[in-house]
Amino acid sequence: MAVLYYLFSFLIIINVIVFVHEYGHYLAAKKIGVRVTTFSIGMGPEIFGLDDVHGTRWRFSMFPIGGYVMMLGDGDVASATEDSELLKGLTPEERRFSFSEKNNWEKMCIAFCGPFFNYLYAFVVLVAMSFFHGLPSYPPIIGEIQKESPAEKYGLLPGDKIISMDGDKISKYRDIVIKIAEKESGAIDFIIERNGKRQSFSIVPEIKETKRIIGGFKRTRLLGIRSGKPIFEKKSLLDSLEVGFSTCISATKEMFMMFGKLFAGQKSLDDFGGVVHMASVAGDLSKSGNFALLIMFTVTLSLNLGFINLFPLPVLDGGRILICLLEEIIRKKLNEKLHERIMIICAVLLIFLMLTTTVNDILRIEAVNKFVSGFME
Repeated sequence: MAVLYYLFSFLIIINVIVFVHEYGHYLAAKKIGVRVTTFSIGMGPEIFGLDDVHGTRWRFSMFPIGGYVMMLGDGDVASATEDSELLKGLTPEERRFSFSEKNNWEKMCIAFCGPFFNYLYAFVVLVAMSFFHGLPSYPPIIGEIQKESPAEKYGLLPGDKIISMDGDKISKYRDIVIKIAEKESGAIDFIIERNGKRQSFSIVPEIKETKRIIGGFKRTRLLGIRSGKPIFEKKSLLDSLEVGFSTCISATKEMFMMFGKLFAGQKSLDDFGGVVHMASVAGDLSKSGNFALLIMFTVTLSLNLGFINLFPLPVLDGGRILICLLEEIIRKKLNEKLHERIMIICAVLLIFLMLTTTVNDILRIEAVNKFVSGFME
């Protein structure tokens, strides 16, 4: 029953984000004069739907994860290929409303507006939350200490405020998490504030090793502390606008750094979560009853979806933009067979990434990890 609750929570959230993304494509296509034939929430066979006055079929599909917008003349749900047979049967007047008849700059605009709407959603929600409710912030205060952890062993207590780590000032709880992860070996020097007085601690984080399916070990540094409850502080409208913009920018920079480290070999795919992890977070937040944190989770997902869709892979919006740019430069369409081969390679790569992150999520479940580790010894 709990699994169904987590799954249901995740599906609602992810489909809201997907709708925002696809609605961006839809509005851009309508504005540019492209006829949208299908707007689907979910993938696979249709469960139910309806037609609007403009001839768009709005449908809910069998597999409720993901979605797509299909435009006149599209040969696939990613608008990466053309339905040549359909286009041949159209009159010149009808062809004017097909995606394929638009110039490259118009195609790029339609492709870009999906990720743009994800960022727009995040910005609007952040501003509204900041102004009406306050955004959650986690001060660098220890809320809970795990038993038999390094934090307990070295004498840290709940309520301790961490001032600095290795001489670097700590302003929010996330700084603590980052510093622990970055420390490759040895002790971390803490300055904490307890009952108005400052104290110094030198603590060696615990190193937890877990076996990877593809070989080798993943090393995780643990201190054994958790944050306290978030603080919500309302801001003025001007400050809220600034916070919304700066949060979107900082999140994008952080994602650039994460993927940069992945491609540079400084991080592995084991550090990335997939749908199981997202479902777990969504379920936990739903059960907690903290609606504000649940909304903030949708902001995080929306920014991630917008960012990833700008990757220059042909099955993603960024790939469509790249292909249009190349075609604009060489003044002709790419070879159709070459295009199809690139599409297949990229699709296989994305499936591999999804499967890998999903396996990582499953292995994070302690019982599963112990079984796999024992089996591989």
